[in-house]
This record gives sequence, structure tokens and C-alpha cells, in this order.
Amino acid sequence: MWGDDMDVNTLQNVGNGCRLSFINKRQNGFTLLELIITLAVIAILSVTLSSVSASFISSNKVSAAVNKIASDMSYARTEAISRNQNVELCKTLDGITCSRTNQWEKGWMIFVDENRNRRREANEERLKHQPAVGTVNITYRGTGSSHYIRFRSDGATGVNGTFAFCADSIGDNKKALILFRTGRLRLSKTRSGGRPISCASYRN
Repeated sequence: MWGDDMDVNTLQNVGNGCRLSFINKRQNGFTLLELIITLAVIAILSVTLSSVSASFISSNKVSAAVNKIASDMSYARTEAISRNQNVELCKTLDGITCSRTNQWEKGWMIFVDENRNRRREANEERLKHQPAVGTVNITYRGTGSSHYIRFRSDGATGVNGTFAFCADSIGDNKKALILFRTGRLRLSKTRSGGRPISCASYRN
């Protein structure tokens, strides 16, 4: 008699007798070829996802910078109208005085220009200060100065200009904010007149 733990499937009849036959079970796992293919797919996906993620982060940085300056310009325009005074938006490093040396990504401020000299005096109210925005380059070119923008009491600026935003020198992520004489803004993928945005002079 066979033991109680013997599997009947291991018995095979052979003629008048019987013999034991062990069932071969397939071993689970990867072959070398399967392993190589799997690792290759993982590597490709990692590179692709990394590139997509970097582009997504870069695009978000540009959008955040655009939203900040657009929001502040809208605020400055509203204040100029409500106060019936000139309100200036200018570049600044310290949030106290306007600067002509730094670029816009280093920060800007909004103040009431009571004497209309385009400089903030000690007695002139500062309405808002935006510190540096990080790794996005912001340049402004217009028919007036590239260092400041004035909003008059009627909400107009009297000048046309374009803010250009670049996240890298390649220019994969770039946007433009076009300013009209009326003080209105328009978001664009090109400069005014359809000219391309250049990011060749990107500053690290």
C-alpha cells in the first residue's frame, strides 16, 4: 500500500504492474531574453517620462510667471483708474527703488507716481512688490522704456509693448504677453506682428 501522502496522479499503469512518474511542472520566471527586453522597455519609459515631466514643469513655470505679471498689471491699471492718478510698474531689486540694471525676472513693484517722474520717492505709496520669480527669463520691449510701464488715470499706457517669457535657451517653453496702448493685454505664442520669440540670450 502507498502512503497516505502519495498523489494518485503519480501512478501510471504499465502492463500488469505500475510505476511512479513525477509530473514536471513549468518553472516560473524570466528568460535572459525576456529580462533584457523588459529592462530596455523600462529604460525607454524612464527617459520619456523624465523628458515629459521636465517639459511640464518648465511650462508651468512660464505660465506662473505670465500670470503673476498679468495679474499685477491688471491691478496697477485698476488702481490708476480708481485713484485717478498715475501708477507705475517698474523693475526693482530691493522693492524700494526702481532699477535699470536688472531684468524683470529679478522682481518688480507697483507704486503711485504722484510727481510723474517715473521714480518712486520716499513719500510715494508702494502698492505691491513682486520678488524674483525664479528661473524664467522675462524681457520687455516697447515703444517707451523697457524699464517701466505707466498706467494713466484713464487706464491707458499710451505705448505698445511685449513681455517675452523663456524657460530655457532652446525655447521649447515660451510665451508672450502683448500690451496695447489702451492698457489691455493679450497672451500670445509670438511677439507682436507675429515675430518669433527668441530665447537665445537665456540667462541662467
